[in-house]
Amino acid sequence: MFFLLSAGFQGIGQSADSLNRSLTEQIATQIERIAETLDETLDYTDLLDSYYYYSENKINLNSNDVEELRNMYLISAFQLEKLRLYLKQYGAMLSVYELPLVEGFDEQTIALLLPIITVSEQSRSAGMNPKNVLKWGRHQLLVRMERSLDEQEGYKPIDDSALWAKPNSRYLGSPEKFYARYAFNYRNKVRAGLTMEKDAGEVFFANNVNDSLQKLAGDKIRNGFDFMSAHVYISDIGFVKALALGDYHLAFGQGLTLWSGLAFGKSTEPSSVMKYGLGIKPNTSVNESYFLRGGAVTFGWKNIELTTFYSHKNLDANVDLTDSVSNEIYTITSLQETGLHRTVNELSKKGTISQTLMGGRLAFRSKRLELGYTLHQTRLNAILMPRIYPYNQFRFQNDALINQGVDFRLVYPSVIFFGEMSRSDNGGMAGIAGFTAQPAGFVSVTIAYRNYQRDYQNLFSNAFSESTLTNNETGIYAGISAGLAPGWKLSAYADYFTFPWLRFATDAPSYGYDYYAQLDHRISRTSSMYLRFRTKRKMTNDNDPWNSIDPLVNYTKNTLRFHINYSVSESFSFKNRAELISYDQQSQDESYGFVIYHDILFRPTSKPFELTFRYAVFDTDTYGSRVYMYENDVLYAFSIPAFYQKGTRMYLLFKLKAHKNLDVWARIAQTWYSDRNTIGSGLDLIEGNTKTDLKLQFRWKF
Repeated sequence: MFFLLSAGFQGIGQSADSLNRSLTEQIATQIERIAETLDETLDYTDLLDSYYYYSENKINLNSNDVEELRNMYLISAFQLEKLRLYLKQYGAMLSVYELPLVEGFDEQTIALLLPIITVSEQSRSAGMNPKNVLKWGRHQLLVRMERSLDEQEGYKPIDDSALWAKPNSRYLGSPEKFYARYAFNYRNKVRAGLTMEKDAGEVFFANNVNDSLQKLAGDKIRNGFDFMSAHVYISDIGFVKALALGDYHLAFGQGLTLWSGLAFGKSTEPSSVMKYGLGIKPNTSVNESYFLRGGAVTFGWKNIELTTFYSHKNLDANVDLTDSVSNEIYTITSLQETGLHRTVNELSKKGTISQTLMGGRLAFRSKRLELGYTLHQTRLNAILMPRIYPYNQFRFQNDALINQGVDFRLVYPSVIFFGEMSRSDNGGMAGIAGFTAQPAGFVSVTIAYRNYQRDYQNLFSNAFSESTLTNNETGIYAGISAGLAPGWKLSAYADYFTFPWLRFATDAPSYGYDYYAQLDHRISRTSSMYLRFRTKRKMTNDNDPWNSIDPLVNYTKNTLRFHINYSVSESFSFKNRAELISYDQQSQDESYGFVIYHDILFRPTSKPFELTFRYAVFDTDTYGSRVYMYENDVLYAFSIPAFYQKGTRMYLLFKLKAHKNLDVWARIAQTWYSDRNTIGSGLDLIEGNTKTDLKLQFRWKF
């Protein structure tokens, strides 16, 4: 295939690199950090849509769109202010190479921005004439199939009697995962889309399901995709600043009162601790829990903005039914957020309850001050009554919840103050406040304090925190980013946190810390490297079987990483990483883990294809010393697997620009374990020590 492609397709030029290496590394770092924090598989499409859009539709530094660079955390708020001041003093830029003249723009930042920025005269507004929208809008159709090539327990043949006795011992559907997405975009002002997904094991053709299982599952087995999401989004039409219909997201303030979807947490850039609530955004992911469904609109008059929103959707949940003489009473024992409906049991929980969210936000925005007040109510059609343990007794237990909060941002030339205070209707409070300062053009400092009370309740909160929930936590964070010399940059932070009440697997108040330092060096235009050290200490139950009461013990996880990118020619680029992890818990032996990998990216200058290959070796003693690795994948797909035990990992990613409007991807990946004979557990169990996955994807742009 390699030699045929090298010789053929001479009439098609090389496909543009949608994201350069520096920007790809920035994205990978952010996603790896989220994956390490949440420890679960998520869809990051919403976070990355802007990166991909502006890689093909460059941002004009002379326009108001330059604010998008800050919203994507590619530049800081100070760099944005310095850029605006430069434009005000000297007029429009004539070349992107004027950026070194702007205070605070170092080599690393400029290298990050060059693939997605341009300079030109500010285009005259063409308005929102329907003819312009239809003429200049761009369509995109994307289709993907993926599956494991190894037979898993959930798909093995089984006779009807055994299946009837244990209906959840097999998956209802086929092992293929299907994904389809249509998107329309006009200047990022008018957007529409439809996203559909069928997970592996879910039903696509109802006729293929065993008759016995169809009777048990009832009318919940249907043909087609298991999940569908659609949206229409319009912005900047007179006093209507944003309008969303269908599935969408809301992000306000610092995320305490209302923030649906994902958000970056602790980052290599301390200044990113301060969040930028972008208001209304369309939902483009296939995450079946973190989105809103209905409508939202933002009106603007001079410095005043008013947002109103309504959402109503069904949720997966475990529900108990009790018969109190004549009345049937439903109670929710737990909410299910996996979005998987592969077995009779999982399918029985699909859409069992409804959730309604309504509210609004009033905001004042000026050059220096942003002040907002947000109020919303969340209502379930049944009472949420989870099983109560000491650690969760302050969690939400009702069918209705009201949250309100005030957030602010005060901007000065060398310092920005930010914060938010929020309250739930049971009286629980949560607050975060801090500042980020730039005492010199090459140094920025961020300090933030947070205090989330144990009884603060919110189903739509996603603020800066150590835990996944924004309650039962206090902490103080201090970070610094400094340019030490041309091509050298140091980023570091220290985060001290306490948990005043009990947590899961932690039967007493606890505390901990998180230290991080990274030294970046830009060797040349095509080469860079960094050295990172991180140590985190927290507390957990001892879990010694001889204990009558489990005391708390400390556990510490240390990570040392060396990473380098370099090009050996115009066509070949390499990437290497070596990472060592130690996990030390009191009363247990210290465990270690390491991973070493080598990436080869082949992008010939006159051919329409790319090849990316990785070979990795990993060896970890326990799950506590596991390692995460971001992997290159097909467009809008994400692979951040966690590896433990001992083995190797390889993948080959192939991208072909078959036509000026058609892109094709193929990816095959295999993990080999040297110390086990089975992989996975339950219905995902594979007999053997290798696991091989295949992905195929097509994108048509018109």
